[in-house]
This record gives sequence, C-alpha cells and structure tokens, in this order.
Amino acid sequence: MKQVFSVLAGVLIIAGFVPYIWAILRKGAKPVKATWIIWITLDTITLAGMIVKGTVNGQLIGAMIGVSIVVGLALKFGSPGWTRLDRFCLGGAALGIALWALTRDPIAGIATSCAVLFLGSIPTFVSAWEDPNRESTLAWTFYWCSCVFAIAAIPQWTIADALQPITFAVTDTTAMAILLVRPRMLARQRKLAASSSVAS
Repeated sequence: MKQVFSVLAGVLIIAGFVPYIWAILRKGAKPVKATWIIWITLDTITLAGMIVKGTVNGQLIGAMIGVSIVVGLALKFGSPGWTRLDRFCLGGAALGIALWALTRDPIAGIATSCAVLFLGSIPTFVSAWEDPNRESTLAWTFYWCSCVFAIAAIPQWTIADALQPITFAVTDTTAMAILLVRPRMLARQRKLAASSSVAS
C-alpha cells in the first residue's frame, strides 16, 4: 500500500500544477520567481541525495516535473523584481548547495536542502498574505492532498525517507492556511471599512 500511496502522491502533486499553470497563463496567478528558482534548485539536491540513499518517492518526482514547468513560466509571467527577502532566501539556497558540496553526505544534503526549501517558501507566503489571488487555492489543495499520501507512504521514519515529505507537508499546510484564512480577514476589513464610510 505504501507504494500505491507514493504513486498517488506523485499523481496529485502533478494534478495540482495543472490549475496553477492555467492560472498563470490566464494571468490570475503570479508566481514569485525567487521561490520557484529556490525550489527547483533544492528539489534537485534533495532528489540527488535520495537517489543515493535509495529513498526517492513519487511526490518528489512529480514535484520536479511540475516545478520545472512553473520555473519557466515564473521567469516570464512571475512577480517582477527581487526583494531583500528574495535575495536572502536565494543566499540560503546557495548555502545549502555549498554545504552539500563540502560534506558530500547525502543526509546532510537532504537535511540542508529541506530546511532551506521551507525558507525559500517565505516569499510566496508573504505574497499570498498580501494578495491571496496571486496563488491558486485549487492547486495548493492538490499539493496538500499529495502530502497526506506522501506521509502515509513513508517506509521508515528516517531523515532520508521522511524529511522531504514532512517538509513539503509543513510548507503546503502553511500556504493552505494563508489561502483559507486571509481572504476572510480581508473581506471583514473591507466590510468594516464600508461600514465606517457609511457611518461617516
């Protein structure tokens, strides 16, 4: 069953990229370039480490396929410019690559990459908080469901097997929480502002 769950995790994460890519092409979503460049870099490092340890799962393979496509689209349609936060996160990604090269330890590479991967998600969290419409809630729902199956598919609770799906789950849960809660907060703010305007 764990192999079935792993395949389902891969299928779901790829499915999540379909509405996200469509939203980008319709200019409804604006991916943050820094985040996606960091993700493709760190996913590659993590994949290399997991190949060495023989722990590659369906979710990571699916993520690599989808992220590669979004990176290309983000470079053309993504949010322009590079903020200080973006540069800080890119520096963290570079540090992860350097540590991987220096230690030559797949576990160290996986651990460092996963830590920086979450760090690299911060620009997207900030962007979604400022304007939830920049992200596709449907896409992130697929990603989150993929995490459920990926965690169920973990064969052993080791760093090599478990850290990547856990990192993805924490990242996607954070994004989902923002996309579900923030629109309601903004709606209440607009309602209060309208009420204040009428009262005045």
